[in-house]
Amino acid sequence: MKGKKKLLSTFIVSLIAALLIFIPAVATPQNAEAATTSNVGTTINCVKFKQTSLTLKVGESKGLAVSYSYSGPAPAVTKTLTWTSSNSKVATVKNGCVTAKSIGTATITVNLNGKTATCKVTVKKADNKYISVTEAYNSVNSIRKEKNLKALKRDANLEKLAMIRAKEIVTKFSHTRPNGQSGLKIIQGNLHKGENIAKGQRTCAEVVKAWYNSAGHRENMLKKQFTKTGIAGYSYNGVIYWVQLFSS
Repeated sequence: MKGKKKLLSTFIVSLIAALLIFIPAVATPQNAEAATTSNVGTTINCVKFKQTSLTLKVGESKGLAVSYSYSGPAPAVTKTLTWTSSNSKVATVKNGCVTAKSIGTATITVNLNGKTATCKVTVKKADNKYISVTEAYNSVNSIRKEKNLKALKRDANLEKLAMIRAKEIVTKFSHTRPNGQSGLKIIQGNLHKGENIAKGQRTCAEVVKAWYNSAGHRENMLKKQFTKTGIAGYSYNGVIYWVQLFSS
């Protein structure tokens, strides 16, 4: 009888001990999750930019790095950082990435739970220059090869003319030249002629894709009568202007 009582007492003690261990094991993860997502108990002491000033040229972008100190549980930083620009016409900011839009100055502010830091952004005039277009030639001829068409010859004279047209479309984005003539008039002779223009694409791959996705431009790229081409890309104030000329 004594042995049965002792066995029953041991069982009860073991059961109580198991319950005491089990209950907090269920509750703890719930409490931890609530604290993390709501920043309960977290105090942000300060927020700093690693640089307090930044100089960009029109069209350039750069990310800003932020450091901060806090007390309490680790804050859910990605959910509480707020970015603003004092002048979005000069510089915009998205998730810490600043993009220069026009010449001037702007102040970028980051806010973390009420603590702020600022960075002064100065935007200068972009370098105006011609860019390499070799990739564009290769991409166009790759497309023609897929369509069982002969490759277009890279023509030095057409490329020079395309460079002239690329500068012209900065001031007048049209197939009509600033002097009122058709853009095709720049190509001398009684030939089959064509012209594709574009602006804003940042790479050769982007502009060739844009042309290919447009029926009229694609027709020029794939026309059998064309045997030569000249391509130019001119970067002006951070925007690239593109011209492709064709001839037989």
